[in-house]
Parts: sequence; structure tokens; C-alpha cells
Amino acid sequence: MATVAMNSAISGLNSFQTQLNYISDNVANSQSIGFKRIDANFSSYVSSSNERLFSSGGVSVRPSFVNDKQGALVQSESNTSIAISGAGWMPVQEGTSTANGLTGNSGLTGNNETLYTRRGDFSLDENAFLKNGAGKFLFARSVPAPTAAVPNPQPNQGALVPVRINQAALPALQTATAFYAANLPSNAPAGTVYNGGTVTMTDATGAARAFSVTWYNRDSTGDLPAINASTATGTATIPAPGVATVPQWRAVITAPTSSANGNESLVVDFTFGTQVGVDAGLPTGFTIQSTDNTTLDATTTGTDGRLAIVYSAPGLTATPTQTINLEFGAPNAVSTTASALTQSGGLTSFGGSSISLSRITADGYPSGSYNGVGIDSAGNVYSTYTNGQRRTQYQVALATFNNANGLVRTDGEAFRDDPAAGFIGLNQSLQGGTGSINPNSIENSNVDIGSEFTKMIVAQRSYSANARLITTADEMLQEVVNLKR
Repeated sequence: MATVAMNSAISGLNSFQTQLNYISDNVANSQSIGFKRIDANFSSYVSSSNERLFSSGGVSVRPSFVNDKQGALVQSESNTSIAISGAGWMPVQEGTSTANGLTGNSGLTGNNETLYTRRGDFSLDENAFLKNGAGKFLFARSVPAPTAAVPNPQPNQGALVPVRINQAALPALQTATAFYAANLPSNAPAGTVYNGGTVTMTDATGAARAFSVTWYNRDSTGDLPAINASTATGTATIPAPGVATVPQWRAVITAPTSSANGNESLVVDFTFGTQVGVDAGLPTGFTIQSTDNTTLDATTTGTDGRLAIVYSAPGLTATPTQTINLEFGAPNAVSTTASALTQSGGLTSFGGSSISLSRITADGYPSGSYNGVGIDSAGNVYSTYTNGQRRTQYQVALATFNNANGLVRTDGEAFRDDPAAGFIGLNQSLQGGTGSINPNSIENSNVDIGSEFTKMIVAQRSYSANARLITTADEMLQEVVNLKR
């Protein structure tokens, strides 16, 4: 009957109007960061059907969420903007921040509901919390502050917390370990003196101290030079070791002029092996003397390549109060295990035209003021300081789902978890199928304007066709009404 056709056409009008609503929403959000488009999924509706009868009911439409299709990644000038290349989602929450507590998480109030987003245009708000352009606060794993005992702490694996950047100054961390590696030419002319660079170490007061290293080769008489005592070098003269004695090189490690007793020095005499295929070119032992052991001294077993320096910084008592492990041997893979003199990787004496410095490093640093924040490709939310240091305060954990299209859409490009989504878990970047984090980037909407305009034209024509069917059905009904005339 004409009424059935009219009802089917009306369902078509309603369905294409709904599709146009989806298209309008997509086009309106084509520039919304992290927006995921909605497609129209049409399906027929049949009121009854068997092998002899078919009664059309029209068409129905429902939204088809396209959350799993990534938008284009574009560069951003912000160090706190991130985009995900892959399946991961960033945990966020809604709320309001205050200055309560100044640091920590006590200044954020909300409904404690975790949402998930691909909108990563994060920036610091007035209370140092990271939130995106839609007002959603980033949640991540906190990372404890480093200490001398734990210089590289790992992220806490407990509940996620809001990211609030601690903008306090970074306290100084005194040096505990330093490494020195170089090749001293075995064919160096007699009496050669080499500038061995400086080892900059942070003392117990937080000041950077540049310890200079000078190398002396045996002179033409076969002896190494004495280090005389003076007001500039300490109180004890270090004598020459004597002609034809074992050590081939003498290292003089001199504290900076601002130290407690001027330029006090450590004198370290090195012996190198000569057995081909066993220890040739590698240091086999060393002895230590000090020009002033009340302010600068060292101990060692002479076999492990580690020099335990005890040092008294200016302003402290005369007794040395800081211990620094200075390693000349090959660094051991286990940080708590001493290096070894007779392994390659540390100090060597092979042929060469000059000294070759391969590694001079020391941990520790002076204090520094906060001067910025950023997020790297590992998801580490870090603060930077005027002393050149960088401290990781949080690590972003990404959520993954079996069916991201099952997430429930909320405002601000955020989504709510649902059983249909199949939550898998939280992992850091590049683990558990999360994909990678792209720093200084944002993810644009996954809406294609050209495609949406094409769908709009088709929807408009289909809408018009259904309207025409209603007109035709109306004319048919009019013919039936006219039969009784």
C-alpha cells in the first residue's frame, strides 16, 4: 500500500537527516585536536518476511564510531605537546586546580573518573598542572626524586596521579663516582708532559670543582719528576720514584685553587703490562701519594682500577668529608662492582702520536633553578634547570583497548571506558602495543573534509529522493480517495 511506501520514505528522511547531523558534527570538528569522526551505519528494517510475503519497514541508522583511525600528526612548538603513533590513549581527568599545597597533587579536585584521549596539546596551568586545550588534566606515574643512593629512580607502579610540575630549585648532588679513560702513547718521547684535561666534580657544598690532570713520562735520565711542596701545592713533597723503577707514567691530579689548602695534589704512579696477549698496554697497578692528606687523600688496593678520593671542600672542616670513586680501569657492568685495571676500556698505553682522551665523566651537579618542562619520546615528563640538569618527575602511561570503537564519547575529545571497549591495561611507550609517543606534536582530527562533502551530497540526494517518494505515495493515496467520485 501507499502508506507502507510513505512510512519507508519517512524512515529514509529521518535516517539521512541523522547522517547529515553526523556529517555536520564531523565538519564542525575537523580542526578539533584528537577528534574522532562518526560515520552513519545504515541497515534495513523489515516488519515481516517469508517466502511469499515481504513487508518493508524502511531503514534505520546508528552511529559508527571511528575511534581507531589515527589523524595526521603535525609539529607543535610546545615542549609539552605529544601525539601517539599507534593504539595508545592518554589517561586524563576533569577537575579544577588550586594553589593548595603548591606542589604535589592536593590542589586538584574532580570526580576521580579516568577518561582517555588522543588530544595531547598539554600546557601548564596557573597552578603548574598539565592540562590539554579541552581542560582535561593529564594523569601519569610519579617518579621519585633522585638521591645519591638511587640516582635513577624508576616510576611508581601504583595509581596514576595528576601531573603537577615541582618548580622548586634542584638541590645540589655531590659527586660519588667519576670515570677517566685515556691512551698514553707508549712511544712518547722521554720527558713528555701531557695536559690530561679536567675532571669536574661537585663537592659536598654543591660547588663544581675542576680537578686538573697532568701526565708525566719518564725523562731522559729514566726518572719521573718530583712534585715539590709549596703554599700552592700542599705541605708534603712527593719525591721522584727513582731511576729504573716500575711505574712508567705519573699522573698529578690537582684540586682547584679555591680548595681548602690551595692546589693540593694527588700523585698517582701507573705501571703498564708488557706481556703480549696478556696485559700489554693495560695498567697493572698504581700507587698513590698526596701533597696534603688532611684535605685531599685517596686509598686503593692497587688492583681494581678504582681510586677512592677523600676530599675536604672549602668551608668544611679540615678532615676530608667527601668520598669520590675515580675509576681508571674498565668500568664494570655491575655499578656496585669495582672496575678492573687489566681489562680494556679504561686507561691504556698503546702507540700513538699524542694523548687520546676517551672518557672523562663525573656524576653530581651544583644546584640549579627551574627553567622549563617538556615530555620526551619515552613519555618522561621532565623539568629542566639552569645547571643543565634534567629531572624526570612523571612518566606517561598509555592505555590500550581491544576495541577502541567501543569507547563512550564525552565532550572535549575524551572517551569513557566501557565493557564493549575491552580495556587491556596501561604501559609505557612502545610496550604492550601502545605505539610510540611523538614529542612536540599533536594529532589532528581524523575527519577528511573531501570525504565528508561527498557523503553530504549523497545524503542530500537520498533525502530528496525519499521526499519525492512521499510525494508519489501521496498522489497514489489521492487517486484512491478519488475512486468514490
